[in-house]
Amino acid sequence: MSSSQELYNRLSETMSALVKVTNRKQLANWLWIVVGLLQGKSPALSQIANFLPMNTQAESRVTLIRRWLMNWHVDVWAFYEPILKHVLQGWSAVQAYVILDGVMIFGDRWQIFRVSLQHGCRAIPLAWVVVPGEGVTTVQHLKTMLEWVKRLLHNRVKSVVFSADRGFRDCDWAQLCLDLGWNYAIRVACNTYITLEDGRTGRIDAWVSPYRNRYFQNVWLTQAQKLLTNLSVTWTTDKNGQPEMVAVISNQIACRTRLREYGRRMSIEQKLPRRQVGRIQYGAHSTTTR
Repeated sequence: MSSSQELYNRLSETMSALVKVTNRKQLANWLWIVVGLLQGKSPALSQIANFLPMNTQAESRVTLIRRWLMNWHVDVWAFYEPILKHVLQGWSAVQAYVILDGVMIFGDRWQIFRVSLQHGCRAIPLAWVVVPGEGVTTVQHLKTMLEWVKRLLHNRVKSVVFSADRGFRDCDWAQLCLDLGWNYAIRVACNTYITLEDGRTGRIDAWVSPYRNRYFQNVWLTQAQKLLTNLSVTWTTDKNGQPEMVAVISNQIACRTRLREYGRRMSIEQKLPRRQVGRIQYGAHSTTTR
């Protein structure tokens, strides 16, 4: 028995009990793609094709995989949701860290936004969506997705800490987290204005010297004082070897723990593949692109 067939059999034994789809051929095709991903250690279709159990030419196998992936009769979530719920068993006493990230595709005409669950040094996708346009997105574009993630995690984890980078720095993101019952750790730009408890105001980078940590409690964010929050500041080094400020706001007390929480996000590679996306779906919501 080949190693590919052995891995397929092991996966099938577990997945067949979890994934209940009427067309079992779809499950078999999906499992072979998973086998190719694991053994090929690459998302490239040409690599995956090397591990399919057939004697056809490599180009034909790649075409077959594309046909499987573009099958509009496949309900993506029918495969993925039961696996996620199975993974989350035993997490009821765990504080979950979820990460929001995005990437541009199709010549910056579309953006993929993904919410992932931090687990060790990995990011497990929970939900994802495609929206048109470029630049900073608004809460309204992603609110439905985040509400769906809340329902998924409800009663499955103890609490949630939401983490996002400077692309999601608008105060509305922090407010949405509070509405969802989540804690937040969101990075903001170093030139953001704050108002301290004693009434003094200024940009964050005017208050903190390079490579010095500082913690500010109960500060108002922006000149318009849109959000009362807590601010933790540290430093890292950019690609040119220069000091780079990391300023993180949170509804929890500003301290070293907040920086460690955001550091979990920075330690995980969140690069989404910049390749054509056939269908992005989560729960009952989907966005189709061609």
